[in-house]
Amino acid sequence: MKSLLGERKSIVEKKTNSSKEERNRQNDEVKRWVETRKGIQDTIRQLMDEMDRQQEIRESENNKVKELKIIREQKTKDMQEIRKEFFSHVDSKRIEQRKKTRGISSIKEEMRKLEFKHMTKKISDEKFEEQRKKLKEELKDADGSKIVDLGGPSELREKLKIAESEQEAAHSAVDAAAVVAQSAHDLMHEIRTEVSRLKDEHSDAHRKVEKFRRIADKHHKKFLVGMRCIQSIDGILNSTTDDLGSVEDAASVEARDLMDLLMSGETLGLEDLMAFQRNN
Repeated sequence: MKSLLGERKSIVEKKTNSSKEERNRQNDEVKRWVETRKGIQDTIRQLMDEMDRQQEIRESENNKVKELKIIREQKTKDMQEIRKEFFSHVDSKRIEQRKKTRGISSIKEEMRKLEFKHMTKKISDEKFEEQRKKLKEELKDADGSKIVDLGGPSELREKLKIAESEQEAAHSAVDAAAVVAQSAHDLMHEIRTEVSRLKDEHSDAHRKVEKFRRIADKHHKKFLVGMRCIQSIDGILNSTTDDLGSVEDAASVEARDLMDLLMSGETLGLEDLMAFQRNN
């Protein structure tokens, strides 16, 4: 009888060790996929933090764009007003110059006629000199006041130059802020796409964790049943010869059936385990 039980114990030990090894392999897979899942979770968390940061940048830069557009609008308005004043002044100077140019021509024409009168003795020498002197003074005044530079007053020209520079700087500031806001928006889109992909990977890793955990649990249950079977066999083998018969008679048919299930490779459920515990 003990020889038969020894053989049964050897078979049970082999299957129990196999269940233990398979349980450990499946638990290693569980650990590997748990680590993978955790790594994906950490990456997703970091990407979400970065997306929040980029959203703050985008909103900040968009607000800055709005403020800078107001400044640019004012700078543009100031520049246009100065430019209008500048060219208005230039145009008035041109008109004035044309008037004075016609005055010079008129004076010269009058001097020519005066010369002709003097030559034809239609005017006395005294009146000729008097009128000639007067016309020369008028000609000198008209020629001296002739505008050479039509570029406008230097002060106004400098003012316009500054206004144009400020308007250009305001425009560049708007463009720069808009570029930063758009870059943050584009990066958010890329992060959102990557997060979506990682969530799919996370779901896949989670499914594998659950799968390998179920398999490990199944082999762990077999391992526990095998250990209890081995303990029961050891208890019988360690009994005295007189006790052996009574122990054998006391062994439950249900317990033997469980050992047969274990050795046949069948899956043992919770009710099977509880029954085995009741009979040992």
